[in-house]
Amino acid sequence: MKDGTPTFLRAARVLLLDDSYRLLLMRFSYRGRRWWCAPGGGLKDGETHEDAAKRETLEETGFEVAELGPWVWSREHEFEFKGRLFRQLERYFLARVPAFRPHPNDLESDEASVFRGLRWWTLRELGDTDEEFAPADLPELVKELVEKGPPAIPVEVGA
Repeated sequence: MKDGTPTFLRAARVLLLDDSYRLLLMRFSYRGRRWWCAPGGGLKDGETHEDAAKRETLEETGFEVAELGPWVWSREHEFEFKGRLFRQLERYFLARVPAFRPHPNDLESDEASVFRGLRWWTLRELGDTDEEFAPADLPELVKELVEKGPPAIPVEVGA
């Protein structure tokens, strides 16, 4: 890595919950690490978090979100990708959606190189697996979100 100063990114992610409270997650693999996370990604110039959330969902899942729910979580984390260090500040939005068959619609080449699939997860499956998630406590956070509803103000979640 040439420079230890991270590049700052703003991102939006969407927690897609269907009528059976299944959560749609994306799987990624990079440098021997595999993890699941909510669809989403970086904001383009002049784009709002809400617009980015809708665009990224369409690109990554093939589903067009008509109505985006509330901003429920914030997450800040640093990561290295292809020799560069990034510090990303994410906003997570909730969206209740009908069940659909997800398929990537328009992944960027860097994203496509680490993308390994999409899957609907039940709350039970999330709680019973030893898979890695981002954020790490995503199963517990989603369970709380389903049981208690969206928080009055966004909750800061860990890495």
